[in-house]
Amino acid sequence: MQPRVTAVLIARRGGEPLQQTLDALTEQSRHPDHLVVVDAAGDDEVTAALASIAPTQFVTAGAALGFGELVDRAVAALPAPEQTSSPYGGVEEWLWLLRHDTTPDSRTLERLLAAVEIAPSVAAAGPKQMDADHPTMIAEFGETMTAYGAGIALAERELDQAQHDRTSDVLAVGEAGMLVRRSTWHDVEGFDPALPHVDASLDLGVRIRLAGHRIVVVPHARVFVHESTPLFARNGTPPSLPARVEARWRRRAQLHRRLVYAPLPAVPLHWLSLLPLALLRSILHLLRKRPTLVIGEFVAALAVAFSGTAVSSARSRLSRSRKVGWAAIEPLRMPRDEVRRRRAIAQDALLSAREDDRPPRPDFLPGGGLIVAVLALLGAIAASPLFGAPALLGGALAPLAPDLATLWGGLTATEDAAADPFAFVLALLGTLTPWQPSLSLVVLWIAAVPLAGLSAWWAAASLVRRAGPAAVAAWLWALSPTLLVSLAEGRVAAVVAHLALPSLVASAARAPRSWSAAAVAGLSAAIVTAAAPTLVPALLLAWVAWMVLHPRRIGRLLTLIVPAAALWTPLVIDQVLRGTPLGLLADPGLPSATGEQTRVGLLLGWPDLRLVLEPLTALLPAGTPPIVALLVVAALVTVLPVLALLGLALRRGRRGLVPLGLAAAGLLTALAVSGMALVTVGGTAVGLDVAPALGLYWLGLTLAAVVGLDGLRRGAAYPGLLAVLGGTAVVLPVLGALLLGTAAVAPSPDRTLPALVAAEAGDDPAQGTLVLTPVSGAGDAAQAGLAARIDRGAGLTLIEQRTMLTTRSLLGSGLPGTSGEGDLAAVVGSGGAEAATLAAIAEREQLAELVANLAAAGGRDVTETLDALGVRFVLLAPPSGITGDDAAVLAASSSAALDATAQLEPVGDTSVGRLWRVAAADSAADSAADDARAGFAPERPGAGAILVTQLGILTLTLLLAIPTSLRPRRPRSDSVLDEPAPTFEADDEFESEFGADPSGAPTGGRS
Repeated sequence: MQPRVTAVLIARRGGEPLQQTLDALTEQSRHPDHLVVVDAAGDDEVTAALASIAPTQFVTAGAALGFGELVDRAVAALPAPEQTSSPYGGVEEWLWLLRHDTTPDSRTLERLLAAVEIAPSVAAAGPKQMDADHPTMIAEFGETMTAYGAGIALAERELDQAQHDRTSDVLAVGEAGMLVRRSTWHDVEGFDPALPHVDASLDLGVRIRLAGHRIVVVPHARVFVHESTPLFARNGTPPSLPARVEARWRRRAQLHRRLVYAPLPAVPLHWLSLLPLALLRSILHLLRKRPTLVIGEFVAALAVAFSGTAVSSARSRLSRSRKVGWAAIEPLRMPRDEVRRRRAIAQDALLSAREDDRPPRPDFLPGGGLIVAVLALLGAIAASPLFGAPALLGGALAPLAPDLATLWGGLTATEDAAADPFAFVLALLGTLTPWQPSLSLVVLWIAAVPLAGLSAWWAAASLVRRAGPAAVAAWLWALSPTLLVSLAEGRVAAVVAHLALPSLVASAARAPRSWSAAAVAGLSAAIVTAAAPTLVPALLLAWVAWMVLHPRRIGRLLTLIVPAAALWTPLVIDQVLRGTPLGLLADPGLPSATGEQTRVGLLLGWPDLRLVLEPLTALLPAGTPPIVALLVVAALVTVLPVLALLGLALRRGRRGLVPLGLAAAGLLTALAVSGMALVTVGGTAVGLDVAPALGLYWLGLTLAAVVGLDGLRRGAAYPGLLAVLGGTAVVLPVLGALLLGTAAVAPSPDRTLPALVAAEAGDDPAQGTLVLTPVSGAGDAAQAGLAARIDRGAGLTLIEQRTMLTTRSLLGSGLPGTSGEGDLAAVVGSGGAEAATLAAIAEREQLAELVANLAAAGGRDVTETLDALGVRFVLLAPPSGITGDDAAVLAASSSAALDATAQLEPVGDTSVGRLWRVAAADSAADSAADDARAGFAPERPGAGAILVTQLGILTLTLLLAIPTSLRPRRPRSDSVLDEPAPTFEADDEFESEFGADPSGAPTGGRS
């Protein structure tokens, strides 16, 4: 019996693909008996084109319907099948499903019918789908499932070499060009309406197989497709389909089919596992550097979980047509070994494409490793006085925290202040030595020099092609004045910023091409901004400029700010609501006076030029003008900017433009913040630290200089050696100060108060110690006074510092800044006659009155005030900011006044000053009162949820940043054969450094 074929053409869009399909239908060697067209485009031109071929039936439908629903509309318009004696219950009618983008070969229908006529058990057949843009490439040829139910093509994106022409029985075939028996179509009830985008043909094939029929592919029947199945499902005229959208559709289809195919008792378990599986798969997506798929995982899971009756309807449809068991499906699934093999091939191809796009870079070994080893030895020698110390003290340093619980507890916001972003960095550092958190700072001080060299090597290696310039960058950055001065002055925040800056620059350069690099850049930006808030404006400008240069990667580059925003948001809200937004620029940690900042010193890259001028002047003959020492220092560092500017004139010198821009931003930032003071300690303004800004300045100059060295090639050794010798010579005085122990940093016990106080603090962590420090009033020794604060427990710790508290003076109340949470400060004249003017805060008034009475011999009874403030000890620390006779006189008068106070019992001299104990009082308050006056602010409502959110964002970013695959190294040569041919206008200088051209176009590989 001659079969009857009804061609069903679904048109969503017009254009050349539709016209080619219409022409191909008229040229078939075996014409369809009927033609039903479904106009889902809603376009007059498409309607006219469809009508021009005089179809048997013309159906108009909405564009929002899926392919299966559109086919149902077409089949519903056909007359009822004729009843004959056919064993299949009627006239042997076939439906040939076509899309507007499906151009069949002239003999496609003929060959499909030939295949099914000789095999009565075959209910559906599919042609070989070829790529219309590349006619020799297979777009798809048969479909199957993995062991976990994911749809997968048997062959796709392969060159057609007849390698699959012996394939016959398959689990399913693609919808484009499918030939299906009409009676079987009605028996299995067509496509599943819950699968409008993908996997509809796979699900149909499964149901046809379970109904007892076969499905085959016909290799010699070919159709040329212009669009993929997911792209065809998109309405309108989309130029492409984002990978995240297709992945979401496929995951939703897989979950829907899982619930449909599962045994009834397992359905509730599968339903309950939808969200947990989405969470686990999201973590895997982050590890595999596919963060854009994370949201789609949850959207797909929620869509299936709350799809109404879609699952039950599909299960009923399956049960009504099913004739055989699931064992009929198993042999047609793709084996797990084959799935793993395919994934490995795809991964290798992706890595190969990325490696091809990656510019050549120098090998770290042996040159880089040797430089880092030498720097490690040099750093260990310079920091040798710190060996064996449990903690460090001096400058802005203090013990980190007494234990790990206190360390991480410092991240929680209190009612007084939100935690500084830098507290997260300190918590991470302290966790490296959990048995003694403060020890991590000792390790940091010893390892800072080689770590800086290692980070600079990584940054320079992305710009240069030879190991020599990268080694110069590592040496100069590791021995830069900003790092060594910060180490000598105990500025832990500046040290951390210095170590993280090269990582930020190098990873940000690769961020447009790599999600992993974008995550590393985000974490690095969070560390840098937390340690150096003054760099935030410059980094924000650089971030905006980077997005402008890469407009096609704005979505990825926007994520760079997410980790930093997570850390900064609580503090920003607090400072803005308090009316002190300028306080966001305050340096984190313990406030410490900065050195003298001059414009010449800033231009030369020195936070405090006196540290190098004074030792150098002492070596010069007596009477030598000071300008000579300054000229010597300038001469030693001049080679760096000269090389940086020279590099711009050399071949590939444009790579130095961005580093020079960073250098300019750093210098301008240093000039802007120099002399700016947001914190006062002991009545003295404490200026902002310019070391981080100068670090950005120095890094930019260094990277631009090594680009120049790399461009010189011949003769580059001499200027490189000159830069290294000059950079080393200029920092020798600071290295000497670290080695000889004359720097501000010194070994210290894991506490800032005497051992007796620390021992008793073990029983009463809330006990207070009044610390009095002779200081010069507002920097004038003639107006010396006493700075006072109350330390709780064993003393100050870095983790408890809050810039919200240190910047309270910005409120205009004249309050001096405090040095820790719950600390109080006051300054009283040396005569002790009057208390300094304080804000209208009861505790501060009490403290001012207390210090005034203690500093004046024969003062009033202070028992009640001491008890109200919870003070159990009084410590007179060494003078700060004054020396000589003024210091001795003030210290002696203060000590005599304290000795004369009846409520104080002398304990004696300690390593940190002279100590008195407060005599026991009969009227001591009860424990509730002790807790109230302990100075520890209670936790802010919702602080735990905020902290969990912050840590969650950081953890997800870390998962995205962790490399999960080894990258093969490509053979590299420095010969001229590797250079581009002169006939090419190769503008790859910018690309080799930053991964894309200025217009934002990708440099190659899959986007």
